[in-house]
Amino acid sequence: MIVLSIDPGNYKTGFSVFDFSSKNFPTYIISGVIKSNKRPENLKKIYLELEKIINKYNPKELALEASFYGKNPQSLIRLGEVRGIILLLSSMYNIPIFEYTPQQVKNAITGYGWSDKLSVLKMVEKIFNLRLNSTDEADAIAIGFCHFINRK
Repeated sequence: MIVLSIDPGNYKTGFSVFDFSSKNFPTYIISGVIKSNKRPENLKKIYLELEKIINKYNPKELALEASFYGKNPQSLIRLGEVRGIILLLSSMYNIPIFEYTPQQVKNAITGYGWSDKLSVLKMVEKIFNLRLNSTDEADAIAIGFCHFINRK
């Protein structure tokens, strides 16, 4: 079964695709970051890029990091816009969504729910034998791994 995991962001949305056919360990397929620097064009770009991924890999489930409240309410509103795009795509393509808190994701990948982004990146690289340049991409992979662990 193919799973798409997403770390939503206003200007950097991380994604990863896994095959969960093996019961022992997920098979990493691809990951990356959808980057944009202009609003509202970033919303269109995120939509179109995620739709391409969905059409290419045909995921049966979508794993997503749950929203959390930070210091800036405006950032939370903008993050909600990106999440709206993801929810729309999941509805259009009939893909069920599974959400995980940042602490659940960090605990799954590092064993500690309050790990920093660099610790998550390093552990993702170690577990999946990858070299990554983006914490957003690492977070998306960690979300996919968290989903694999939690669905057993």
